[in-house]
Amino acid sequence: MIITPHILAGAAIGVHSPNVWASFCFGLISHYLLDSLPHWDYLESIKISKFNQLIKIFIDFIIGVIIVLIITWPFSFNVLIIFGIFGALLPDFIEFFYNNFKIKLLYPFSLFHNKIHYFKRISLLKGMPFQIIILIILILFIKWG
Repeated sequence: MIITPHILAGAAIGVHSPNVWASFCFGLISHYLLDSLPHWDYLESIKISKFNQLIKIFIDFIIGVIIVLIITWPFSFNVLIIFGIFGALLPDFIEFFYNNFKIKLLYPFSLFHNKIHYFKRISLLKGMPFQIIILIILILFIKWG
């Protein structure tokens, strides 16, 4: 799954969470739920071998943050949203550090993430519409949920 849906899921959870721990934990759970669904991804692996891969990740991250800031602008971008987003992105952060720096302590987390993740490659035309539907649902949930 691209980063933007994870960011929006974490923000949606944060908007509706009673405390930072619920926001973080449900954000974390949302990551695994989204990754278990069939989806398109712009990277074959999170192991970074080319600079343009980092650029794609950065642009994806910025798009997600900008959408959240626009949607939550009249309200407040608060700590609950930040914790929800952090929880929703944590498995990919762990995966990035494990695959690029081979930090052995992170191996069990990477293994768990890989067991849940849907890895069958799906084309952009088949995988992106599903992610757009998820994005729309998450935006509506943040705004009016």
